[in-house]
Amino acid sequence: MENLLKDLRYALRMLLKSPGFTVVAVLALGLGIGANTAIFSVFNGMLWRPLPVKDPQQLVVVASKGTIADFPNNLSYPDFLDYRELKTVFTDLVAYAPSPVNIGADGRPERAWAEMVSGNYFSMLGIAAVRGRTFAPDEGWVLGKDPVIVLSYKYWQKRFGGDAKVIGTTVTMNQHAFTIIGVAPANYRGAYYFLEPDMYLPLTVVGLLQPDSADMLTQRGAANLRVLGRLQPGVTSAQALAAAKPTDQRLAQEFPDTHKGMALVVIPELEARPEPGLGGFMSTATAVFMALVGLVLLIACANVANLILARANGRRKELATRTALGASRWRMVRQLLTESALLALCGGIVGLAFARWAAWGLMSIQIPGDLPLKLFDLRMDWRIFAFSFVIALATGVVAGLVPALQASRTDIAETLKAGGRSGGASAGHHRFRNTLVVGQVAVSLLLLACAGFFVRSFQNSAREDMGFRQDHTLMMSLDLGLQGYKEERGQQFYKQLSERVKSLPGVRDAAITSYIPMGYENSLANIYPEGEAIAEKAQIQDAFIDMAQPAYFRAAGTPVIAGREFTDADTATSPKVAIVNETFARKIWPGLDPVGKVFRTAKDGPPIQVVGMTRTGKYLYLYEPPQLFVYFPMAQRYSNVAALIVYTQDDPQQLVGPVREQIRQLDAGLPVYGITTMEAHVKYGKPLLPARLGAMLVGAFGLLGLVLASVGVYGVVSYSVSQRTQEIGIRTAMGAQPFNVLAMVLRQGMTMAGIGTAVGIVLAFLLFRGLHSMLYGVKSTDLVTLFSVSALLLGVALVASYIPALRATRVDPVVALREQ
Repeated sequence: MENLLKDLRYALRMLLKSPGFTVVAVLALGLGIGANTAIFSVFNGMLWRPLPVKDPQQLVVVASKGTIADFPNNLSYPDFLDYRELKTVFTDLVAYAPSPVNIGADGRPERAWAEMVSGNYFSMLGIAAVRGRTFAPDEGWVLGKDPVIVLSYKYWQKRFGGDAKVIGTTVTMNQHAFTIIGVAPANYRGAYYFLEPDMYLPLTVVGLLQPDSADMLTQRGAANLRVLGRLQPGVTSAQALAAAKPTDQRLAQEFPDTHKGMALVVIPELEARPEPGLGGFMSTATAVFMALVGLVLLIACANVANLILARANGRRKELATRTALGASRWRMVRQLLTESALLALCGGIVGLAFARWAAWGLMSIQIPGDLPLKLFDLRMDWRIFAFSFVIALATGVVAGLVPALQASRTDIAETLKAGGRSGGASAGHHRFRNTLVVGQVAVSLLLLACAGFFVRSFQNSAREDMGFRQDHTLMMSLDLGLQGYKEERGQQFYKQLSERVKSLPGVRDAAITSYIPMGYENSLANIYPEGEAIAEKAQIQDAFIDMAQPAYFRAAGTPVIAGREFTDADTATSPKVAIVNETFARKIWPGLDPVGKVFRTAKDGPPIQVVGMTRTGKYLYLYEPPQLFVYFPMAQRYSNVAALIVYTQDDPQQLVGPVREQIRQLDAGLPVYGITTMEAHVKYGKPLLPARLGAMLVGAFGLLGLVLASVGVYGVVSYSVSQRTQEIGIRTAMGAQPFNVLAMVLRQGMTMAGIGTAVGIVLAFLLFRGLHSMLYGVKSTDLVTLFSVSALLLGVALVASYIPALRATRVDPVVALREQ
């Protein structure tokens, strides 16, 4: 221990003695460690941090999957109750789903988000209230009963100022009285990793809050509940699936319309993020991003190793003297490693600060819409501290081990004979440093190429025709169900609102639709083509649906390419009609004209005639395969929740006030939310958010790699110039012109940069195979991107080499020879 303390004190003195070296090395390591810690924090918050509940490792997501479905589906409430009876494999199951509510307290109505949960939600998860209580054992199981609320801690602070007296008070929720009974813990933010609810309500009150959805808890086909389960001790997911087979078969026989071919799916909760079925994609994304940011750290390590080796060569006389006085080789290596470890720990502290700064930047990202998204949960925990500590120590060992071993092999006699003269570095040392720089340049080119690929992917995504107009479009959302509107009154409100908005100056068109294009909410319907509706072996197709007013296709810029648009003649009493997309037509009636064809959305439902067809657009996310999509007239298929789409002549933001005033005149108490332009929704919301974040993160990695590689080139060339001072002086004395000296030094730097660039291009081609599934419209032979990043890297390397080269041309031969 005493020797260790001596090594630490000596290492600290030596680092303080060379402040330039120390600052550059600490900053290089800090950037590398900080980038790794920041990315680890992102994936830790999204994928690896367990829910703050009792025994989170036992939790599983329980869902169902059909034979032709790509992803698992949620469960209906009756299915949840049936599978909950499998006591031999599950200790218990809980069901939950997000829902908007209109809460009124202190005369201030506002829209909030509730997590509708089963009565055993808090007890199964082991969550106790910090104020008041959670649901009692007999609450939350009888339909229409128990209008109680458990507030989230954040909403309790925001809306009620953390007042403990709100416990037991009554508030108005969708025009019904509800009692606040408790407050959830501050560290619990809901069972959805990306959605943070304002409150928790029993599922049994759905009928009170949304009368039109009162039968949601009794319908087998209403599969809109996410279910969490806790496995019995010793039970595996495979055993749970085997035990559920009899229930699967019984439900398929009793409810063939909705359960034919369906089977239970059991996935560990951490593997079901962000949604069940996407675990493979997220694993690939995690591996790619961690590998890329690991390359940044690799460049930083190579950079610091170069600096340490150069500094060690400058200390050759000191090391030789200590060896002559009896210091062992291990003692010398330990001393140099202690300095490297101390550097790494300082870099770790700087890196942690950098990671926190990056985390704050990511958490400040705002997404259009009113969903309470917790996109990045980057709170610090022991995993992040442990990761940063381990990576800092490992960095110190990796960056300092080889230079320490190299420096410890000092030839005592040769070094002491050379005295204070520089130039004692061996050819092996030069080759090693040059190899490190070539590696840095190659990895930097690889990072820049990846950044270029992601930027090109983002540009391609932004230019993609998504099936709707992005410019000159304003949209805002309404929820008439929160105000207790019935269908007749709601239809009248929609008609009056669209007519009023169309009459405003600067409005080209306006219409009501049930869902925002590529928004967070959507609906599915079963499709039974005419002639197959009663066939036992008919293949049931699912299609995404939307309800819209006649002017929607003009207002949204979604042209009808065959048949006709909806008209005012398509009323509730007229024959049912629909407009489908091209994918729907090809899938249901391959090779036929869909106009005039008939289908149903239930075996005993009314016939629906196709009157038009649109092109296939993007409906869920940008990378989706072509989806079946069908539009119904709003007059024939009412929706409580809707969005107003306004096509404007000029800046759509200028019409926010006038449009809101029209809504206020129709209903002053109706909350309006999600006010944004379509352009902002696409650029900063769900459509382009993944592509934008990918371009930002990988672009940052590329820039960090570029900076570190340029420092590496500068350091090696600058050190080489200092070592070759005598040679340069002799050349100058013998008549060498400044241009010759400049070319000689530049040749060294650019040779290393050129070799590194060539190696990096080869690596970029190889890595692209792993990135291909994450990129949009980018080819592996994207020579424009590779040429651009190569030119950028070589240009930066030229500047980094030119500065010491210019200094070499100013060497005074008389002074240089006198010093030698």
